Parts: sequence; C-alpha cells; structure tokens
Amino acid sequence: MNALTDLVLQVLLNGLVSGSAIALVALGFSLVYHTTRIFHIAYAALYALGGYTFWFVHFQLGADIPVSLLAAVLLSATASLLLWLLVYKPLVKMGSASNELMVASIGMMMVLIYLLSLIFGTEPKLSSTGNDGLISARMLQLVLTLIVLSAILLITNKTNVGLKMRAFRDNPPLLKRFGVNSIRLTTSLFLLSGLLVGLGAALSTNDLGISPFTGVHVFINAFIAVVAGGSGRVSGAVIGGFLLGFLQSVVVYVAGSEWILSVSFVILILIMLIKPEGITGMAYRRA
Repeated sequence: MNALTDLVLQVLLNGLVSGSAIALVALGFSLVYHTTRIFHIAYAALYALGGYTFWFVHFQLGADIPVSLLAAVLLSATASLLLWLLVYKPLVKMGSASNELMVASIGMMMVLIYLLSLIFGTEPKLSSTGNDGLISARMLQLVLTLIVLSAILLITNKTNVGLKMRAFRDNPPLLKRFGVNSIRLTTSLFLLSGLLVGLGAALSTNDLGISPFTGVHVFINAFIAVVAGGSGRVSGAVIGGFLLGFLQSVVVYVAGSEWILSVSFVILILIMLIKPEGITGMAYRRA
C-alpha cells in the first residue's frame, strides 16, 4: 500500500512540475497569439536561446543561478523584442496576411536554431547538477513558476492591462478610438512573452539540459496546451498546460517517455473533435 501511495505521489509530483513548465511557456505564447493573432513559431528558438544562455553562464562560467536566470531572461526578452520590431512589425504595417507572418516566423526560427547549433554544436548540453541538486532544481522550478503564473494571471484578469488585451483581441478599432496605442501594447506583450519563455527555458535547462531543437518539442506541447485550454482566454493556456503535464506523467509511467509526443497529439486531435473551443469554452471572435 505504501509503495502504491509513493508511486501515485511521484506521478502527481512529476505531473505538477511538468505541467507548470508547459503552462509557463504556453502562457508566454498565448499572450502574443491570443492578442495579436501572430502565430509566433520563432518562440521555439527563443526557448533554445534562453536555455543555452543559462547553460553557458551557469555551467560554463560558474555564475550563480540568479545571475544565470537573469541573463537567460534578458537575452530571450531582447530577442523577442527584436523579432517584433525588425520582422513582425514591418510586415504588419505592410498589411501582410497571417500566413505570411507565419512563414517569416518559421524562417527566423530556423535561422536562430542553426545559429545556436553553429555556436554550441548539435550535441545536447546536459545539466551537471547532482542528484540532490536536481531535487532542488525541480523545487525551484515549481515554486518560481507557480509564483510567476499567479502574478501574470492576476495582472491579465484583474487589471486594466488585461482589459486592454481583451479589447485588442476582440475589437482593435474600438481600442484605438479610446486612445490606446496598439503598437506599444504589442511591444509590451512580445517583451513579456520573451521574459516568460526565457525563464521557462532556464529553469528547465537547470534540470534537464538543452539541445538546439528542444524548443521545438516544447513549443509543440505549449501549442497543444493553448488549444486544449481554449482560444480567447490566457488562463486557458495554464489550465491546458497542467492537464497536459499530468497526462504526460501518467504516459511516462505506463508506456515510457518516447510516447509523450504521440499521446500529446492524440489529445490535441480529440479535443479538436470533441470540444474545439477548448476546456474554457470560449470561442475566439474578431470584429
């Protein structure tokens, strides 16, 4: 009985850690996608950038974890901001369609990933933290992620910032009439999105390490979480992230880690067939 209880608790704890990690990255993607409708695939490369920055500063230069986290967050946020200012914003001003923005995003993702591969190589960079350190790393990841998730959800649901985001999503012309600068709002969202993905990547790298295409796999999970949670609600990404994390934890125990991605896609297909608007049940609308 004790063995069974320990097993259940372990699966639940793994699901909580994994779910919080997915939720944090999904939240960053959701802030941009649900508000601007830009399918920000280059977000995957920003994850890799944050992870490699943390790995280099912490494991190679020997900096403390807070300094390494700060370096990863700042670099990812800066790169996210530059993507908006130098790639997306000019295309938006030119009146480019959503699919053109997506193609540009895919191109930037590949450029950034192959640059990272050129600099750091293609072999995975593993965490050199010992067993006791890994437990501490996971607890740090869980606690810090929960704090950040709570803060962002509070801001988006209870403040004027969240109101502006929802107005921008539903009726951009009306938002402009009220004197809100949509360009400035979008700039802030890309900056915040970059901060979140950099933090998520750094915390995960401290535990699991990083490789050039890790961000792609993480992005797939984040996107599935966003779809599962429901279009139109930022909080849906968080709900979807935790749900996916717990389900993946069960899959790892039952079938092994190699089945995680396959099961994730099965979940995505089932949700799209059964409840296409997602768990939160709010269909996206646009004026």
